Amino acid sequence: MNFCHLALFIFLIKVSQGISEEQALCGPSFSEQRYAFSVTRKVLERGRVLGRVSFNTCSSNNRVLYSPDDTRFRVFPDGKVTVKRQLTLHDGSVSFVLNAWDPSGNRHSVPIYVWNEREQEVSA
Repeated sequence: MNFCHLALFIFLIKVSQGISEEQALCGPSFSEQRYAFSVTRKVLERGRVLGRVSFNTCSSNNRVLYSPDDTRFRVFPDGKVTVKRQLTLHDGSVSFVLNAWDPSGNRHSVPIYVWNEREQEVSA
């Protein structure tokens, strides 16, 4: 019986070491270095979904607080990027920085580009 307990104890230690090694290899980050969302119109209505971003916190609770530096956009905890109020793409595109915080309180940032693909075709 003692041998079984010893074997179980060694197994549990190995499993816990494997988990901590995996967590050590993980670094909180966005899944992309930049995000680009194309639209087909110049005027974007309030509530329009542009796309989705993904941030891995490397923790079991993958809830993220997102904060865009442009108040015309909103990013939900699931990563869905929407237009907060009507927006006109006068120059055919707009860009902003999206910030996210990891469980340690460190800020991570990624650029977001929104561009009107129809306007890009005309100018090409």
